[in-house]
Amino acid sequence: MGRPEGELAGRLRRRLRGKVESHVPLARQTSFGVGGPARVVVSPADEADLLECLNLAASEGMPVLILGAGSNTLIRDGGFPGMVIRPDAFRMLERQGERITAGAGVRISRLLAFGAKQGLSGLEILTGVPGTVGGAVWGNAGAWGGAVGDRVVTVRIVRAAEGTMELPRAAIPFRYRASGLPAGAVITRATFGLVPGEGGDVRRCISAYLVQRSRKQPVEYRSAGSIFKNPPGDYAGRLVEAAGLKGSRIGNAQISEKHGNFIVNLGGARAADILALVELAKRRVREAAGVELELEMQVVGEDT
Repeated sequence: MGRPEGELAGRLRRRLRGKVESHVPLARQTSFGVGGPARVVVSPADEADLLECLNLAASEGMPVLILGAGSNTLIRDGGFPGMVIRPDAFRMLERQGERITAGAGVRISRLLAFGAKQGLSGLEILTGVPGTVGGAVWGNAGAWGGAVGDRVVTVRIVRAAEGTMELPRAAIPFRYRASGLPAGAVITRATFGLVPGEGGDVRRCISAYLVQRSRKQPVEYRSAGSIFKNPPGDYAGRLVEAAGLKGSRIGNAQISEKHGNFIVNLGGARAADILALVELAKRRVREAAGVELELEMQVVGEDT
C-alpha cells in the first residue's frame, strides 16, 4: 500500500486546492451500492489541480480511478488501493448555437433536461443512463440504435505530463461501448452537435424512452446497468435468459427477473456475490451458445 493514507492525504492537501479525503467507503458512491474503501479520494478544483493529481499519482506509481456517478462500475470488496478522482468541479453547461458544451461531472439527466429547455435534439438516446457526461463519452454510451459518439464535436482531456488537449471528433476512434481515448486521459468536458427541435417534442421523446426502460429494466433495484456487451448479431440478455439464468441468485445479488443483462443488489450484496454471478453467466452462455460474453461494466479494486 506504500505510504500511510494520512501522510498521502496530507501531502495532497498541501499541493491541491480541491477536496482531499482518505479511507473513503465507496459503496455509497456507486450505483451498485457495493465495494470497499478508497485509499484517497480527490475532487480537483480545476484542470490545473487535476493535472497535479495525475502527475503525483504517476510519479508514485499509484493507480487512478475516475468516479463520476459510479454507474457501470463495480468496486471489489477490498476497496481501491489508489487515488479516486471525482469530477465534481467540472459541471459547466452552456449552449453555443446548435451545440451544447457540458462538463464531465454533469449528470446525463441534467444534460437532457437542458437540451429540451434549449430546444435542441439529438441526445435523447441517453435517456435513463444513470451516469455523467464524462463516463458516457468515455464508454460511448448509447441505446435505441445510437451512441453518444454520434453527437460529439470535441472532447477536452487532461493527461499526466502532457496537460490539457482539445480533441476533435475525427481524432477519437469511437467504437461500440468505447471511445478509444488514450489510456490515462481524463475527460473534463465535451461539446455535442445537435439539431433544433421543439422543447415539448424532446421532452415527450425522453418520457417515452423512460417508460420503455422502466418496463424492461429493473430500475427499482441498485445495479450498474448492462453487465455484458452485446455480441455481434445478438443480445447478451437474450443469451443469459436462454441459458436459464433469469432470477438466479448468489447471496443478495441476483440476475434480474426482468432483464437477463442486469445484476441487481437486493440489499446487502457483496462484490464477490456479483462477480460469482458474472462468472456463472459467462460459463453457462459459453456452454449453451458457444459465445464468450465480454463485460461492459468495469471491475476495479482488490478482494478482501
